[in-house]
Amino acid sequence: MKQKTLLATAIGAALMLPIWAASAQDATQTNAPAEQAKAKSLETVTVTGSRIRSVDLETAQPVFSLSRQEIQKQGYTSTGDILSHITASGSPSYSKSAVLTSNTYAGSSTVELRGLGAARTLVLVDGRRWGTNADGFTDLDTIPSSIIERIDVLKDGASAIYGSDAIAGVINIITRSDFKGAEANAYYGQYGKGDGAHQQYDFSWGNKIGKLSYVLSGTYAKDDPVWARDRDFSATPNGPFRPNSGLSPYGPGGQISNGPGGKYKLNDGADPTNFANYHPYNAATDNYNADEQMMLISGAKRKSLFGKATYAITDNVNFRADAAYTERTANIQTAGYPIGTGNTGLQLDKDSYYNPLGSQQGYAKPQNVSFLRRAVEQPRENKNTLKTYRVGAGFDGVFQLGERNFNWDASAFFNKNKGEVFGVGNYNLLNLAQGLGPSFKDTDGTIKCGRPGAVITGCTPVNMLSGAGGLTPAMLNYIGRPTDATYGTQTTGFAANIGGDVVQLPAGMMQFAAGVEYRRESGYFHPDSFSQAGNSTNPSSTPSSGKYNTKEAYAELNIPVLADLPFAKLLSVDLASRYSKYSTFGNTTNSKFGLQWKPIDDLLVRGSISEGFRSPTINNLFGGTNQTFDVYTDPCDSKFGAVANGNANAVAACQAAGLKPNFRQTDASGTPTSSATASSSTPFLSGSNPKLQPETSLSKTLGLVYSPSYVDGLNVSLDWYNIRIKNEISSITSNDVLEDCYLRNLQASCGKFSRNAQGQVVNLTHTLANRGSLETEGYDFNLVYRLPKFSFGQFKVSLDTNYVSKNNETLGSGVIKYDVGQYSTWRIRSNANLDWSYGDFGATWGVRYYSGLKENCTINFAGGPECDLPNYVSPGVGITPKRQVGGIAFNDLQVRWSAPWNATISIGANNVFNRQGPIFYTASSNTLGNSGFVGNPSYDIGRFWYVRYNQKF
Repeated sequence: MKQKTLLATAIGAALMLPIWAASAQDATQTNAPAEQAKAKSLETVTVTGSRIRSVDLETAQPVFSLSRQEIQKQGYTSTGDILSHITASGSPSYSKSAVLTSNTYAGSSTVELRGLGAARTLVLVDGRRWGTNADGFTDLDTIPSSIIERIDVLKDGASAIYGSDAIAGVINIITRSDFKGAEANAYYGQYGKGDGAHQQYDFSWGNKIGKLSYVLSGTYAKDDPVWARDRDFSATPNGPFRPNSGLSPYGPGGQISNGPGGKYKLNDGADPTNFANYHPYNAATDNYNADEQMMLISGAKRKSLFGKATYAITDNVNFRADAAYTERTANIQTAGYPIGTGNTGLQLDKDSYYNPLGSQQGYAKPQNVSFLRRAVEQPRENKNTLKTYRVGAGFDGVFQLGERNFNWDASAFFNKNKGEVFGVGNYNLLNLAQGLGPSFKDTDGTIKCGRPGAVITGCTPVNMLSGAGGLTPAMLNYIGRPTDATYGTQTTGFAANIGGDVVQLPAGMMQFAAGVEYRRESGYFHPDSFSQAGNSTNPSSTPSSGKYNTKEAYAELNIPVLADLPFAKLLSVDLASRYSKYSTFGNTTNSKFGLQWKPIDDLLVRGSISEGFRSPTINNLFGGTNQTFDVYTDPCDSKFGAVANGNANAVAACQAAGLKPNFRQTDASGTPTSSATASSSTPFLSGSNPKLQPETSLSKTLGLVYSPSYVDGLNVSLDWYNIRIKNEISSITSNDVLEDCYLRNLQASCGKFSRNAQGQVVNLTHTLANRGSLETEGYDFNLVYRLPKFSFGQFKVSLDTNYVSKNNETLGSGVIKYDVGQYSTWRIRSNANLDWSYGDFGATWGVRYYSGLKENCTINFAGGPECDLPNYVSPGVGITPKRQVGGIAFNDLQVRWSAPWNATISIGANNVFNRQGPIFYTASSNTLGNSGFVGNPSYDIGRFWYVRYNQKF
């Protein structure tokens, strides 16, 4: 309430400014000629962050722009890669490094401005919303980079202008227009190790014929995968310094978990039906490195067609239309499925031919065998194909009423995402149960299901305790069950806007913009019926679908207050307010106040305060419930949990739960974990919440833009920002639930799980909720200097830096959860570039810097290189040992030549010095984009060479 009162007061005061400003200016300009009050015909543009057309590209809000020429001087081809490297971007939740993702997000690329989450960043194309998935994420790779003229990044909340989702900022991709002729581009690159090849080919053609102008573009791109085994940091689960840590008990050789006196592992190459060929299980020597079968970066293909046209119906009325089709296919491979009694509930029957402790091996008291085995013969592979269809059309024009100029537009668009996730490597639990059941060797020498005289037709016995290669093609065909899920979203929107002059004030023309919008969103997810029924090893999920609509109206006003006065070369205010009515939760009104002041011609002072909101997405509300095997750390674990660090809250709570002081979290084999994180051995449940309410936010910015007239080509800006989000829609993880219970004493969270007879966490449920708040604060510094031209060429220097001074998440209990420099919130992230051009030649040198990070200790809690902050105190929680990870800089180089046949050839390398990001142990959990490896997915994985050819016709 205080926030709205503050903003309302600011807006009210701003509305009074023209009255006293007119008096002040009249006193000094009583003889101003009458023609100054007349409207002038100006070439105006719409700037990202405002609907008012203006001749001034500087606004009250900070906007960072990246031109097509600047993009081509980088070594990136996809829109997702381009945007992931801007300094305002945090580590993405989903990217091509998220190989553990097998759902609808697999292979997608997202951007998270300010590190606040992809759903809080609004993505526009030519000022209109691009389609999102059911979670509100925009897959940036559905926007072909070949159509980009420039990218505007609005580093401020903009709900008053654009509505929901613009809490962290806005990405506005401006497409190519006024293009005449033809252009072709070819790009090829690969890592220094000879893998991960990227190739992209595009062709664009544009022309203007009479009243018609058009642009057509087509693109094909292919990215080869990179395998985890081919990089030191991902070759084993916990990296090169801990090669034997984090290995899996599920290996290619069968393991018996309920043998006489304990667990037994099959000797390599031995007959699994003879128990003499087994040895007592030893985790140190028998565990398996599943990373050998994992991709580090997934492969992908992208195809796209794009077209836009404008037809001048009259001198004052245009018809515009655009259409796009994109097909993105991602291919991901992870290690073979870990099949075991613990996650299937099945045992090898005592009467199975393959049971080494069974009736057919001569045991008087045969027994069913509990087992573990990884199906290395068939790695899990997922193919996620997403097709995006988009069409838009509308009219726009200008007109005059008296001496007032006005512009208007009316348009509609349709965006449809249609996807399919097809996977192999999961198994039919019904057939697996039969294949593990009674079987025998028939007189013809074949092994058959059932018993003599009672053969089960169509069944294939399964040798689940065999070594590598022991699961034959016939067995895999019988128990294998492909998965096939379809999903999609659809967005339909209509908008009408009008803007123009209001009244001539002494300081200039007051201008406005106003409009109405209607948007309808729908989405669905349909897993195959077999998975829905829980008859597959694929975690079961329920089909879901939902829809909502919103009706909105907004108004924006720009008021020039003072002009051409001492210490007031310019003073203007921007006001905006937007009313939104949602079919899901009701209505909301959000407003904005902006200020521009030029005390002198060379200096602009700008600031804004704006309200924002994010409505719950389709999946937030209607996503249903899904099974998930989560990676987590039990706070009660005496070696790696919070009790091992002496956390008083955890010690008391774990004792109250009846756990012994030496309690250990175990893996699927029942063995104590060898690292701080381990996957749940039984599925947990995650789900949506139909009672969610929207998030609300208050964003503030204050900045300086300095363009000294005595230094031609120099432009410097410094902006402070603060974003506070309340009623946060929080995706609660398993770690959140456990830490809330044991570290923060939130009893509601203690009721979301139980423990089995061995004390292990089971039946954990985590759903979305409105809880707590987020706050981030920092500074953006930008410098661009085009030096005077020398005899040896033209130089341009640019520096873009983000400094984060605060990054807190406050839970419902008021406990601050994070602070700056943890996980993926760099205190400093900076891009510096030096560009040189001389005649037909040019070169660009770039440096990308990431400051150090802290992570929770997972090894050596008492100290040492992997836990060098053992006494670190987290606010409100107590001692939580941390590890400090150092900063790193990556250097990029490109050289180019403009050939006399109207072509440009560029050769470059990203990460010239072949730097590799530091080991980051907690990245193997879900903390950093579901990567599965001990490396931050935002860091480079090695030197990448490329060549780019551009041909204009």
